[in-house]
Amino acid sequence: MKLDLEKGISLKIEGELGKFQTLPVDSLIKIAESLQELILSIAKYDLPTDEAIDLNNFKLELSEFAKGSAIPSFVFSPRVQTVIGTDFQTQRHEVSEKLNNIFEVTNSGNYSQLATLYPEYFKRNEIVDSLYNFTSSFKNSPVSIYERGANFDSTEKFAVKKFKSSIKNNLIVSVKKIEDEKTEEQAFARITVTKKGAKTTNKIDEIISTSKHSLSYSPEVINVNNKQYILNFPLRCLFEKEEDYYVINNELIDIIGTGITQDDAEQNFNEEFDYLYSKLNSLEDTELNKRLLRVKNVLNSFVKEVL
Repeated sequence: MKLDLEKGISLKIEGELGKFQTLPVDSLIKIAESLQELILSIAKYDLPTDEAIDLNNFKLELSEFAKGSAIPSFVFSPRVQTVIGTDFQTQRHEVSEKLNNIFEVTNSGNYSQLATLYPEYFKRNEIVDSLYNFTSSFKNSPVSIYERGANFDSTEKFAVKKFKSSIKNNLIVSVKKIEDEKTEEQAFARITVTKKGAKTTNKIDEIISTSKHSLSYSPEVINVNNKQYILNFPLRCLFEKEEDYYVINNELIDIIGTGITQDDAEQNFNEEFDYLYSKLNSLEDTELNKRLLRVKNVLNSFVKEVL
């Protein structure tokens, strides 16, 4: 099933919340606001970054309230703001497509899949928080999501399964501001170990202070999915630790790898590299926007051969 917010969606709310075929005003407001927050988050993070967007074009309006449990329906606002050089209808279609992907997750109840849909933690944090607020707005009442005007006895629907707070907390990467006066400076040392007979000597070659430097990850060969990418020169990336997650970030080709361990982050980064390289090179230049064409050219300049 594919939902389209231009046509609208209906939320069939059963259980305690919808048993009188009405909704308390505060509950309706909370449901509407959390759904709106989710849609705006998708628009912010899933539309191409080289396109101008007006978030007002992704505002929702309550279109009707049907009988049969409590069934509010929402649709994209007809109050459109024109943006020069941008097709808002295409943008709305892309947001609806991504919303379908997210509702597939709510239907399965496997919310850990959000880490795959949004590997970049700065995107995932807001999407996860918005989706959690939306699923929690119904309290414990069963909810099904239909295309507006659909037969509510139809099996064509998305369910909203419980989103546990423990899973939410595992998906969100906490970002804290570090106050200089409260931070104990740490450093990494590069050491040369020399053995002479039974005697071992450690010589400190270089000390790197974490308060002044970032660690780097600079592969010259990328091994992934039974393939080996031989690079013309090292792919220099920023390597950081965010709370319980390791993050490898290359802004030049717009790839971020994350993981609980350093190996997991490296594997995730390599898989993203492989996917992006294969996907972009399967498409003609005319099929790509300016940003993706630039990324494709940069990737191809790095890759010497694929074995």
